[in-house]
Amino acid sequence: MVTIKDIAKQAGVTPSTVSRVLNQSGGYSDKTRQKVLQIAAELHYQKNEAASNLVAQTSNVIGVLITNATTSFAAPIIDGIEDWAYQHGIRILLAHCGLNDAARLKACLDLMAGQKVSGILSISVQFDAPNLALLKQLGLPLVSLGVKVDGYPTVAIDDEKAAYTGTKYLLNRGYRRIALAAIDPTDPQTGQARCHGYQRALQKTGLAPLIIPGDYSFQAGYQAAKQLWQAALPPEAIFAASDDAAAGIVFYAQSQGLAVPEQLAVLGFDNSYVADLVYPGLTTVEQPFAQMGQLAIEALVMKTPLPDQVAYQIKERHSVGWR
Repeated sequence: MVTIKDIAKQAGVTPSTVSRVLNQSGGYSDKTRQKVLQIAAELHYQKNEAASNLVAQTSNVIGVLITNATTSFAAPIIDGIEDWAYQHGIRILLAHCGLNDAARLKACLDLMAGQKVSGILSISVQFDAPNLALLKQLGLPLVSLGVKVDGYPTVAIDDEKAAYTGTKYLLNRGYRRIALAAIDPTDPQTGQARCHGYQRALQKTGLAPLIIPGDYSFQAGYQAAKQLWQAALPPEAIFAASDDAAAGIVFYAQSQGLAVPEQLAVLGFDNSYVADLVYPGLTTVEQPFAQMGQLAIEALVMKTPLPDQVAYQIKERHSVGWR
């Protein structure tokens, strides 16, 4: 491994001069700076971040917590974070904390503290009371994406309003038997907010809600569609709680020879990459994930103010028609 002493020897300067150049602390000529940097590049010198972190008690590393790697919505958020981080010389430490797994979340927070990250971005992570207390004890700044964490800033859409808008979109296209599928009604934030928005839209027209619980996954969508289509009066449209679930619904419909949207309309939620992979392409409630990621890391690093909510919109493709 190349060291500062190796660079100093080739440059004909002292190790302390090399250190000042690499840390941009001054006390050297421009000629010396260029020479040291050129030799460092030629030798493929890598700064010992761990040692620097021990001295500084911090780092240029941002921790990113996600619940798991199976949902498609996290990828564009992480892309937005990574793009901004790369442009600003910041590194990302990614950790999976599981879904409502308090022990694993604590292990991830301990990892972040041990690596002396300068802050944490959490994507749809709901903190239980002990882990929230641990976060405050560690004194690490945090910005949450998608859900609110008490005492910390959040980047999110208005989930209730978005679900209301999605349901109204289906109503305005003539659909009346509309189910909401693959959602977790016990989820105190995302799930309950979207259920309320869906119910509120239907109540204004006097229509009865029909909610099929699930965990937002492809399999949950598939099972919900199977249950709904075997009912005495199947729905005309299914509003899926995620694009992953919507893909499962479309897959079930096609396995039964049902035409989408002619026999069953499907509305997704997220506008993740999955929305373009299925056929027909998913009409979906679009969240600006890449923008959310950039806003979050800017707020964490640059202390820029965050909007109360970010905008959403209906992204139209071909899985919803007209009745």
